[in-house]
Amino acid sequence: MPIWELKPTDKNSGCWRASSYKGRVVVRTANESKARDFATSKFHIAPRRVAGDTPVNPWIQSDLVTCRPLDDSPYDDNGPDETLEPA
Repeated sequence: MPIWELKPTDKNSGCWRASSYKGRVVVRTANESKARDFATSKFHIAPRRVAGDTPVNPWIQSDLVTCRPLDDSPYDDNGPDETLEPA
């Protein structure tokens, strides 16, 4: 199963109010969509509304977070779907 690395590219976006974490994430799962879903579910928080603006969780937004296969991963690619980093 592939290992995915998600990295924030724009930490200044207001959408980060919907996440408890803004660092690198490593996930073992079948595809990019599932990797983004893992990060979203792990770090989602309900943000406070600001002037009627409701931010969308950044982990599912490709303009705020890159997601790529991590070919040189130290993690075993055999195992269940899981978030490997951060612990």
